[in-house]
Amino acid sequence: MAAKVVKYIGRTTDFKGKTLWEIVGDLKDFGVGRLVVRNMFQRYPEPCYMRILKVDTVDAEDGDKPRKVKVTVEKTWRGVTLPKPVEIFSTSYKADYELVDKEDEPKYLQNTAKVEEKILSPYVEFPPLLREFISEETGNKNPQMKVHFKQTDNKFVRLAKEGEKPTIQVTMGLGQPSVIAKKLYEGVL
Repeated sequence: MAAKVVKYIGRTTDFKGKTLWEIVGDLKDFGVGRLVVRNMFQRYPEPCYMRILKVDTVDAEDGDKPRKVKVTVEKTWRGVTLPKPVEIFSTSYKADYELVDKEDEPKYLQNTAKVEEKILSPYVEFPPLLREFISEETGNKNPQMKVHFKQTDNKFVRLAKEGEKPTIQVTMGLGQPSVIAKKLYEGVL
């Protein structure tokens, strides 16, 4: 008799934990004041956690869909607490949340590791072919494209101010060809 072979069909997931509905449903006052972590965000060295401020239940539309809940949290993302409370609704059904034990809360709250801010240049060069067309048309030898960047509370990147040196330099180019392919680029680079 041959051994049984189990074959999994369908999508796999990296989630590990419970849904927010399962966590807050078992707690007194729906867990207001307690810390919750999302396991997917524990890959960062800085602390990522959420303090529950308010919980609102939502009527289930269908019996087939997983139960969702609206949870307003004070979110700390990579060591920085966001200034405004965040509402979690669309991701509350994911089985990736974990309640932090009361004994472990100081470990999260006293961790002072923060992400270092990265500074981008406010101008970037055009791609090589487009740069050639623009310089031919305008006469400008090195045209630059202005960077449009949407600033949010949980991004740790910003544009350089006037006179400030950027820490990240973005360049456009063909890259360096391999030794074997160098003869193909003769007269081009």
